[in-house]
Amino acid sequence: MRPAANRAPSPAGPGRTGIVALLLAAGSASRFGGEKLLAPYRGRPLYEHALAALVASPEIEETLVVVHPRFPRPPAPPRCRFVVNPHPDEGMGSSLRVGVQAAPAETAAYLVALADMPGIRPALVAALVARFRAAGRAIVVPVRGGRRGHPVLIGGELRQALLALRGDVGAREILRAQPERIAELETSDEAVLFDVDVPADLESGG
Repeated sequence: MRPAANRAPSPAGPGRTGIVALLLAAGSASRFGGEKLLAPYRGRPLYEHALAALVASPEIEETLVVVHPRFPRPPAPPRCRFVVNPHPDEGMGSSLRVGVQAAPAETAAYLVALADMPGIRPALVAALVARFRAAGRAIVVPVRGGRRGHPVLIGGELRQALLALRGDVGAREILRAQPERIAELETSDEAVLFDVDVPADLESGG
């Protein structure tokens, strides 16, 4: 990690430094009917699009790709690690727990991203981080046309709440429980809502 002296103070609490991206890639993809994240999309496996955006974002200290045990793990790019979720059938909550446990305890914030959302770009990551630092709130959510999307930025002060997640609700449980701690980021970027659920989505491109 870069020295803490080079970073702006974090609203996530004293002593916390660095933003870690958690790229969730351990889902069953039952609606897709196969290994969705390895399906070719615009010249490379689907998950690599979101991963490329995260590792290209200077605001992100490290990207942790949370995968199921059978997921092929090529050499990781710089500032990236593959982390295995041994119990992916427990749902998205288990992947969030695995990612948070693998991140440094002093992490200032977690950028929770989904590996089946290929349109995410570094500019959106930068905007979310800027909103987080300016708003002084624990959670930042992108909003497009009145609908909340992903990625979601969650302050390190909520680490224990993330570790307590169960089932397949992901971070939605935290957002429902703490609405007063949410700052929204209005965006015209449709990528915050586009995810690949079925093979036809690979053709639509969002």
